Amino acid sequence: MAPTMRQPVDPNVVRKFHFTREMIEGPVYRKYEKAIRKVWSVEDLDFTQDAKDWNRIDDEQKRGLLGVTVRFLAGEQNVTDELVPMLAASHALHRFDWTVYLATFLMEEAKHAEFFMRWHDRVVGVLEPEEVAQHFLVRGKTIDPSGRFEVRDVLHEALPYYGRKLMETTLDGTEAEIERAFVAFSAAYNAFVEGVLTMPSYEIVIDTTESWDAFATLRQGFRLILMDEGRHITFGTHACKLLIEKDPSYEEEVHRVFDAYRGNLVGLVEYQKAVPGLDLDKYQTMKVRHYRNRCREMGITPDDTLIEQILDPSIDFVVGVEAG
Repeated sequence: MAPTMRQPVDPNVVRKFHFTREMIEGPVYRKYEKAIRKVWSVEDLDFTQDAKDWNRIDDEQKRGLLGVTVRFLAGEQNVTDELVPMLAASHALHRFDWTVYLATFLMEEAKHAEFFMRWHDRVVGVLEPEEVAQHFLVRGKTIDPSGRFEVRDVLHEALPYYGRKLMETTLDGTEAEIERAFVAFSAAYNAFVEGVLTMPSYEIVIDTTESWDAFATLRQGFRLILMDEGRHITFGTHACKLLIEKDPSYEEEVHRVFDAYRGNLVGLVEYQKAVPGLDLDKYQTMKVRHYRNRCREMGITPDDTLIEQILDPSIDFVVGVEAG
C-alpha cells in the first residue's frame, strides 16, 4: 500500500517524475511494452543456406536482388541516424511516453541495419562502404515521358532536411512550432518512407525470394523487420493525429511533404523491372492501400488526385537508375 501523503509536495520535485497511470495505459506505452516482448536478435539467424543460394543464381538475378538489398542497407543506416530529432522534440514537448517508446524504435532501426550488414557480409561477401557502394542504384534522373513528375531521393534528402528543421525548432522554437515541425518530420519518416514508399519494396523481395525458392533467411529478416515497422508507422501516425486534433492546420504539413515527393509514389520502383516476372500493378495498388491507411490513422483527408495518378496506367515511368 502506498504511504499516505502528510504534507504538500514541492512542484519542482513533482516535475522530476513522469510516469502516470493514464500514460502507462495509453497506446504509445503499450507499443513500448510490445517492442520489449518482441525483441529478436540477428545473431539467431542462420545465413548458411542463403550463401549457397547466392552462389547458384545467375548474374542478372544477383544484380536485381542487390538493387533492393543494398538500398535497404543504406536506408536503415540513414533512418537510424535521423531519429535523434524526433527524440529531442518528444522531450521538448514533455511526451515521456513518446521518448520511452522511441528508445525501442532507435534500437530496432539499428538492428535492421545490422541485419542487412550481416546478410551482405555473410551471403554476398561485401561489407566495406566502397564494396557495397558499387551496387547502389542511384536515383539521379526520372524517366517520365510527360515531364510532370520529378523523382527525388526522399530517404537521403527529405529526412535530413526535415530532421534538421525539427532539431533547430526544438532548440529555439515555440511549442506550436515544434509540433508543426514534428508533424512534417513524422509525415516524411513514418507516413511516407516507412508507411507507403517502402511497403511495396518489402513485398517485392518476399515475392522474389518465394518465386526463386531461395533466400529463406533474407525473407525471414524482412518479415521480422515488417513486424517492427508496423509499430513505428502507427506510432508516427498516432502522434500526428494527436497534434492535428490539437491544431488542424498541421494537416497542411502532411500534404506538403507528400506533394513534394509525389513522383516517388507515382513512378514504378526500379527493382520492379529489375526482377522479371513480378506483377507491376500489384505494387501500385499496394501503395494506394497504404496511403489510405496512413491518412486514416492520421485523421486527414487523402489526396484523390495522387491516388488517381498512382493508379493511372498511362503514367508508366520507372525511376531512373545509374550504377555506382
